Amino acid sequence: MMHPNDFPQMTPQFDQRVRATLESLPERPCRTRRFPWKRVVSIGCAAALCIGGTAFAAGVSGGFPLLFPNGTDAPLTDYVAASEPGTLTDENDQYRLSVESVLFDESAGVGIVSLHLQNKSGDGVMPFAVIELLPEYQNQPDLVWSNLSECCAVQDGQYNFSVMYGEYGFCGSRFYLDKSRSTENDYYLEGAFIPSGDYSVGTPLRLVMQEQGREQVVSNGASIGLVALEVPLPEFQRMPSYTSADRAVTLSQIGLRITSQQTGDIIVDAVEYIAVKMRDGSVVVITDQANHIDRTLYALGFGADAGFDYEAAVYVLARTFDLADVQAVVINDTEYPLSA
Repeated sequence: MMHPNDFPQMTPQFDQRVRATLESLPERPCRTRRFPWKRVVSIGCAAALCIGGTAFAAGVSGGFPLLFPNGTDAPLTDYVAASEPGTLTDENDQYRLSVESVLFDESAGVGIVSLHLQNKSGDGVMPFAVIELLPEYQNQPDLVWSNLSECCAVQDGQYNFSVMYGEYGFCGSRFYLDKSRSTENDYYLEGAFIPSGDYSVGTPLRLVMQEQGREQVVSNGASIGLVALEVPLPEFQRMPSYTSADRAVTLSQIGLRITSQQTGDIIVDAVEYIAVKMRDGSVVVITDQANHIDRTLYALGFGADAGFDYEAAVYVLARTFDLADVQAVVINDTEYPLSA
């Protein structure tokens, strides 16, 4: 079995994607993103555009059939917002972008969004690349992302999807194509996202689609990827969360946040094992690098090297928890009892 520190051979497609991502980064103070052993970041940045009003319905079940299949997102029903058909959209001559459902948990700082992109030209040309995993990572029962197909731009003229805040604040994110719902000119995607450390609670979020290879200049003079379409996300209902006594660990129904005031501790690189200990004595393993277990949809780390006065590791979970049944979170060899 491959050791978690032994990286597989790089494919030409992988190399092309990394180069495209690096070229799309804005010229601004560096924000280092660290990821667990299987991840490569896909980042998009954009400036704000104005679009019309919105209409949302709260309390929707089954809003994320790809990331939470078979109704496993049912415990999240009260916090999922779904748009009325045709209301939360932006479009140009080529594409129409619509937000279907969205969920954001500000306590842990994680979110999930589903979108629909229509190719109005009907030419059948997919406006992004679908990245397939190397064979050794495909269809692994303990790797929840092993049967998902990530979407991103790998060449000029293709598009990336991201969630943004402020003029040029952006979230780390990963978007996947729902092949069962998508057709030649209609694409359904679901994405997991995490705002960076400078995000302030209550700041509006927006979904953006930006074109690879083209740029625009924002107010501070930085060049960022050109926004082709943009849809604002609604205000969110606060989700419950449990925390440790020292406030270092926060667990919500879809997210986990680990923080340290000791700058220089690269948390996301140091964490090799995470489990949730239930009150009935059972243990749910979230990630275990030694045994190649990963039940997260996305992970993001940031800290002092990005200009923050603390270190953090944040995870979007691939399963939900009834927090009343949770006793503690175990990180490496340390157990953190949790309470409301």
